[in-house]
Amino acid sequence: MRYKEYNVNRVLEKCIQLFWVNGFRGCSVKDIVEVTGVNRFSLYHEFVDKNGILYNALQLYRERYCEDKFNILKETGQPNELLTKFYLSFLAEENIHPGCFFIHIGTELADTDERIKILVKSYLDEIEGLIYQLLKQDASTKHAKFYARHLTGLFCTSMSFCLIHTKEERLQYISNGIDVILNKYNSYATST
Repeated sequence: MRYKEYNVNRVLEKCIQLFWVNGFRGCSVKDIVEVTGVNRFSLYHEFVDKNGILYNALQLYRERYCEDKFNILKETGQPNELLTKFYLSFLAEENIHPGCFFIHIGTELADTDERIKILVKSYLDEIEGLIYQLLKQDASTKHAKFYARHLTGLFCTSMSFCLIHTKEERLQYISNGIDVILNKYNSYATST
């Protein structure tokens, strides 16, 4: 029996970087072989194909880079502050690549790859559920689901829109968006 001469997670980390910089469609299996140092046969044996590499890379990204960020939405505090902290955690300067890998890949592939569409939807449903729970803590209302969906939409747009702006502009865009949505939510919550 021949043992693996590579670490699967290191390979996937390198692929995340490659896909983030070049896009999934912008890189070939040859590029993946060059970046990872793993031959094509071994990659196919482990992941079946290039799409398999991407699906596993998304799973690793979720496990490694999102849990701490998602936990922000479970903290105690003002929803606007926690939401701002959550959004900005994806755009922090110290991140290797600011933004969200799921949104990045979903923007490129969700319209043509059904599995990507399902993975991205599941990821966004998880975010929406966490935001919903956060809103219900502040003021229980039947409108919490509706506003959680809008705040999740703001997350999606801020992950792509904010990448071209300065840190101050990012904060302003996110804070303003959250404030507008929460002000509407709070006006409904207090009127019912």
